[in-house]
Amino acid sequence: MKRESKSFESAFRGTYKYYVKHRPHIPKEVVDVIINHFKAKTTDRILDIGCGTGQVAMAMEGKCAEMVCLDPDPEMISQAKQATRNSKIKLVWINSSAESLGKIQEELGSFKVATTSRAFHRMDQDRVLKYFDKLIEKDGGVAAFSDGVIWKGDEAWQETLKKVIHKYLEKEERSGKVKTKVSEELWEDVIARSVFKFVKTQNVLDTRNWDIKGILGYVFSTSVGALHLFGDQLEEFREETKNALLSINPKGVFKENVVWRIVLGSREPCN
Repeated sequence: MKRESKSFESAFRGTYKYYVKHRPHIPKEVVDVIINHFKAKTTDRILDIGCGTGQVAMAMEGKCAEMVCLDPDPEMISQAKQATRNSKIKLVWINSSAESLGKIQEELGSFKVATTSRAFHRMDQDRVLKYFDKLIEKDGGVAAFSDGVIWKGDEAWQETLKKVIHKYLEKEERSGKVKTKVSEELWEDVIARSVFKFVKTQNVLDTRNWDIKGILGYVFSTSVGALHLFGDQLEEFREETKNALLSINPKGVFKENVVWRIVLGSREPCN
């Protein structure tokens, strides 16, 4: 099924090659929190919104019978299909935005859980949650989760990376060329005012080690750091980032302490 949404697609234009290579996978522990909370079975169906390159589908292997995955960027969908070509889950890929769910919900059927990873802040959240009410089974729910962005951590190298990124892209942000406006409201508050008002938040800790190639690849996988935004300063940005990071650790290895925040919502309390 193919349905396009230009606005979200344009925000991530050209990022898919970096997204599939450099966005960290979703830990098993994160998926286990979701599955256990909703008591999901291997016979259940799961809806994934803003699926990107299929990371949730890959992490859900062996946890459900079928997944329907939506994303507005056709290149992301193409990469997701390749990444999951050996999956034993029945996978349906739809090139569509979350806000278009109302147009297609009748043909989708019902689901135990709706997931959205690293994407809920970009959606018309209240509208999407209303669609979920019609799509999610009575004893199911929603799970919005994310690990944040690489340059917002407390390590010295992350602070340095943030400064370099801002140096090269702050003009674009001020001029409106970079579409960074997203919802800053707590996901717990958004979900709590929907029918999925019984909200629980769980954190999963993770640790990663990055090299410079991976860090740059991650930056280029984001909507605010897409290659085209750097214009003719791209190589200058690469070189300055490399030198700044090596000044902190000449070995070129950088540790990141990660917190996955998982916000779970249901119509009734989950025991």
